[in-house]
Amino acid sequence: MIINIFAVCKLLGPTLCALAVVALIPTLYALVSHTIGASVFFMMACIAFIVGRLLSFIGNYGSRNQSQIQMVLTIRELFLFTTCMWVLIAFISAIPIYMLLPDVDYTGALFETASGLSTTGATVINHLDTRPPALLLWRSILQLLGGIGFVVIAVAVLPQVAMGGMNIFKTESTYFENSSKFTPHMKTMSIAILGWYLGSLVLCTLAYIIGDLDPFMAINAAMCTVATGGMMPVDASMNGMSPFVHYSASFFMFISSCPFTVLIAGLSGNFHKLISDQQVRGYFIFTLLVALAVTATLFFRNNYDLERAFRISLFNVVSILSSSGFNLEDFTMWNPLATLIFLVILPIGGCAGSTSGGMKFFRLQVCASLFRTQLVKSIHPHRVISPQFNGHPLDVATVNSIITYIAAYFIVALVSSFVATALGLNITDAITASITCLSNIGPAFGPELNPSSNFAGLSSGLYILFSFDMLLGRLEIIPVILCLTRMFWRN
Repeated sequence: MIINIFAVCKLLGPTLCALAVVALIPTLYALVSHTIGASVFFMMACIAFIVGRLLSFIGNYGSRNQSQIQMVLTIRELFLFTTCMWVLIAFISAIPIYMLLPDVDYTGALFETASGLSTTGATVINHLDTRPPALLLWRSILQLLGGIGFVVIAVAVLPQVAMGGMNIFKTESTYFENSSKFTPHMKTMSIAILGWYLGSLVLCTLAYIIGDLDPFMAINAAMCTVATGGMMPVDASMNGMSPFVHYSASFFMFISSCPFTVLIAGLSGNFHKLISDQQVRGYFIFTLLVALAVTATLFFRNNYDLERAFRISLFNVVSILSSSGFNLEDFTMWNPLATLIFLVILPIGGCAGSTSGGMKFFRLQVCASLFRTQLVKSIHPHRVISPQFNGHPLDVATVNSIITYIAAYFIVALVSSFVATALGLNITDAITASITCLSNIGPAFGPELNPSSNFAGLSSGLYILFSFDMLLGRLEIIPVILCLTRMFWRN
């Protein structure tokens, strides 16, 4: 057998049992706050636990020699494990949304959980202000879990998952494939990343409380922010909140879209690594320049005062680039130039190794380096020169993987746009919705799906399509596509 299914089941079991424990948080909140939903979330926890134990039993029963299975895990099993883990968690996590909201069918609930787990931030739920608080808390928790990635959490707290070695990280993000680790120990790295993530959550929550948000809103908004999810528990999103909250959100969205390992290295005293990192430096400069360009359009074309123009521009630019997708005014209604700018930056995303989605900024930097290299070779064909990143030459395998990903991104976006159009969406909605779901951004740019609306009212086929797009984008396409090919299972 090419794929060791029993080993995959053995990894999935503890992960789903851990999900059952997490589901007890909204259960307890509903009980303490005397609101509805406790029984539903407890039932979901039981389902997750039973499925997890069943998978563990299958894994243990099918393995005659447990230590041997631990040694023969290949990248195929790890790819399959990661893909199945995200899909199973999305399907199980949709149960309470489906049961608590009579106006949302199961495919809509699946879209909601896929959006939360992938930190896309798109929603199918209307009138969020009147929905059960435990359900709103669950949406925020899903974003928090999906933002950092289940693999990082699993390696940090579940010894069974760590047996995959460093390859386990590659199944959820290609960032770890060609980047140097700030620590040689995988579990230590996972714990450090988790510590940084939770520390950011605490600081962001305090900032929102200082900005006059109540504790429930502050903790939910903080989870949406540090996860760069943007799925707020109110319809107004960030509209109507104080400028202090807007600036705080912009700051935490930005740092959450920077590489975890580089930020931790900077906090550990290696500030040179933080300042000199090409990706972080380029991302900061690009974000600032785009924000200033949008500020200029609001100041000169929409007659905003300078502070408001800069604050709203900075917030929305960081929100789109970090793939948070918070709503602060409808930027498609400002002016054509501002709309075009946001359309251009829609698929870019933040830095690799962060909570943000999109194509990732470092891939564009590598493409720019390739472009410069080819220009030089056109003039000096015999000159020995190669594309570089962070001052080091890029090997052929890295360049090929980046080109493969970008090609796969546009092919998937094109196919998804065709399918969405065939399922009834107009062309603009189909294209921008496919890109925003694949990039895990949130808002689309069409006449029906835009920052002022949500994804409620779509057909079941569209919900399934966009749910697949969101999970595909979160796992950076290639691992999921591989699991669907014949060569993955036979060759």
